[in-house]
Amino acid sequence: MTITAREIHLTRRPAGRPGPEHFRLVDTPLPPPGPGQVLVRNRYLAMRAVMRTLMTGTGLPLPSYRPGEVMWGPAIGEVVAGGGPGTPPPGTLVAHRHGWRDHVLAGASEFGELPDGPDSLAPLVHLAQADTAYVGLVEAAGLREGDTVFVSGAAGPVGVMAGQIARLKGAGRVVGSAGSPAKAAWLVGTLGFDAAFDRHDGPIADRLREAAPGGVDVCFDNVGG
Repeated sequence: MTITAREIHLTRRPAGRPGPEHFRLVDTPLPPPGPGQVLVRNRYLAMRAVMRTLMTGTGLPLPSYRPGEVMWGPAIGEVVAGGGPGTPPPGTLVAHRHGWRDHVLAGASEFGELPDGPDSLAPLVHLAQADTAYVGLVEAAGLREGDTVFVSGAAGPVGVMAGQIARLKGAGRVVGSAGSPAKAAWLVGTLGFDAAFDRHDGPIADRLREAAPGGVDVCFDNVGG
């Protein structure tokens, strides 16, 4: 039985703010799974700030989006049908990077099986940007136990991960900046930052002296300066 997948394609690279004219909904027929293949129906698709940069085709060591092709990215889906032995059974939750489409057909090795717990939203943690935060803190910055960590743009998808990972890795003090007093209060009250401030509330250097009087060992920057 052939299934028609709906895919989001980039039509052309935006020079400024992307609009509806830069995207197209495309119907693509998919055949039944062949040997070693699985058909997956997507449940959740990631939308990340980096996707805007990928539309331009420059500036990142990642495959850029190309006009006329589906926009790739992290997704969580459910296996609908498999192509024989060695493929996950229908109903299995899987993670993949085939992106913005409602169905995808590919080799079973391109999907990672996920546990299906009692919380229906639990799979969404696999779309969080914890990998970016972890590599930046641990591999690039060499975070050490007891370090004071400052996270700029701390209320964003990477920043919230960076602050919590820093705490779990033994940081002595975690400080964040955000774009509003409410976000700063959320960082401290909900996410466990030691201190946070609104970036509009005076010079950053002054706010940092107040929030981290002993200085900063690791700066995790999310705003490009």
